[in-house]
Amino acid sequence: MITFKTIRWKNFLSTGNVFTEVNLTKSKTSLIVGENGSGKSTILDALTFSLFGKPFRKINKPMLINSINEKDCLTEIEFSIGKNEYKVVRGIKPNVFEIYCNGQLWNQESTLVDQQKNFEQNVLKMNYKSFTQIVVLGSSTFVPFMRLPVAQRREIIEDILDIQIFSVMNVLLKDKIRENKEDIKNFDYQIDLIKEKIQLQKNYLLEIDKKQKADISKKTERISEFLNEEMLQHNLIKETNNKIEELNKEIETYSSSSQKLKKLNTFLIKLNSKMQTCQKEHQFFEKNKVCPTCTQDLSDTFREEKISSGKSKLDEMQAGYDDLLEAIEEEEKRFSKWNDISKSITDNNNKISQANFSIDSIRKSIAGLEKEIKELESGGGDKKEAYSKLETLVEDKKQLSSQLSESKKDKDMLSVASGLLKDNGIKTRIIKKYLPVMNKLINQYLQGMDFYVNFTLDENFEETIKSRFRDQFSYASFSEGEKARIDIALLLTWRSIAKLKNSVDTNLLILDEIFDGSLDQQGGSDLGWILRNFDDNVSIFVISHKEQLNDKYERTLNVEKIKNFSVIRETVTEVA
Repeated sequence: MITFKTIRWKNFLSTGNVFTEVNLTKSKTSLIVGENGSGKSTILDALTFSLFGKPFRKINKPMLINSINEKDCLTEIEFSIGKNEYKVVRGIKPNVFEIYCNGQLWNQESTLVDQQKNFEQNVLKMNYKSFTQIVVLGSSTFVPFMRLPVAQRREIIEDILDIQIFSVMNVLLKDKIRENKEDIKNFDYQIDLIKEKIQLQKNYLLEIDKKQKADISKKTERISEFLNEEMLQHNLIKETNNKIEELNKEIETYSSSSQKLKKLNTFLIKLNSKMQTCQKEHQFFEKNKVCPTCTQDLSDTFREEKISSGKSKLDEMQAGYDDLLEAIEEEEKRFSKWNDISKSITDNNNKISQANFSIDSIRKSIAGLEKEIKELESGGGDKKEAYSKLETLVEDKKQLSSQLSESKKDKDMLSVASGLLKDNGIKTRIIKKYLPVMNKLINQYLQGMDFYVNFTLDENFEETIKSRFRDQFSYASFSEGEKARIDIALLLTWRSIAKLKNSVDTNLLILDEIFDGSLDQQGGSDLGWILRNFDDNVSIFVISHKEQLNDKYERTLNVEKIKNFSVIRETVTEVA
């Protein structure tokens, strides 16, 4: 329960620079009286400004500052909730908004807007509309419950029943539903997009397969060509080896030519030397008749014999020389033939070496092609990379499909929650539970004011009013006095329901000039009896300009203007 203790203000509206203070717990019933314009309703504006930052009446915030002093506008309210003592200080010029809990500043880290929101949600447990329906009933700017649109009626009842959390949850749920729809739409889009990518990747893999098959076919054909070429080289080697064998056989017949030629040339050199010696001796005997060594005369017979034998010997040697030249010439021809055959063998061996080199190169090329074919058949670099990318895309699609499935499950869950949180869902069930109690209390308070009708609100908070004779009426069809009785009955009912629900329970009830207009004397008397017999823990303030009501209240607060400033004088009376 919120127990409001004191409210004080200065430089607020028509109040001066000295604090005006009202004890809110001093008496059970208090009457605030004064002439029009004296400042009777200032307590209402100070109260709502302190708690909610705005006045009760339709007054612009800058106009709350006293027009004479024009600064240091300040209101302070003290109240307790359980064991916690609170004090709220709010001012203009300078701007002030301070909340104290047990003497310590409360929640100063947040912004002013957040601080006010937290204050209403976590401390007061009610907003401005609920406060003005439960604590205040006024005749000026106050809009009675029955004159509010249906949506605002529901908002107030939800606040009283402490089920506005479901409305907050519904707002948050709508955001969740919107996010869920966006997620599903996004997942659908991503899945469609990844499906296209998968199909493109599959087509790319098919193109790679097609290209690889073509490459394998070309490489296989190339291997066949290499194998044919290798076969030709093998055939060439075989033919060349056969030819070399034939040449080796042939060269054997000329293998001794070199040795013979050497020997013949040696003989030729020796024969040539010997012939030169014989030639010199022959010429000596032909030219000389005296021995040069011993100086003896050579006989003609001796000389002729020597010349004749030398000539014969030279002729024989010349004949042998000629024969030897012929033999050398013949051996040179044989040696030349041997050289030709030997060169041919070398050339053929070179051919075999070249063929073997070609075979090695061919085999290396074939091995390289076979390796490339094997790589192509096993996938190859491009195919492996493309297949790996396809697997990644498929896995991504699987994950997205899983996320989409989860989002659709969330959608179903959110849809169920949305059905529960709608106005015709769980809130309506709770409201239906309390409607009989509400209607019972409303009719009790109406009967207490001698207004005997059967007043019923349905779950849409539309009224059905029947007289004793079962005639049906609407709120608009009643007189202003009768409407005032209904408004008061509703106000008292909402207070009782709030206390029953333990959502909003306060010690304060303020009635602003409801006796001065539409409520007749009997209605005022009946209301007075109800208020006097109301909960002992409630302090009731009635604002009026009818001073003849003084004897019906324990305390009277007279408000009057002195030198353009509102002043409150308090008197205590015994209730008649």
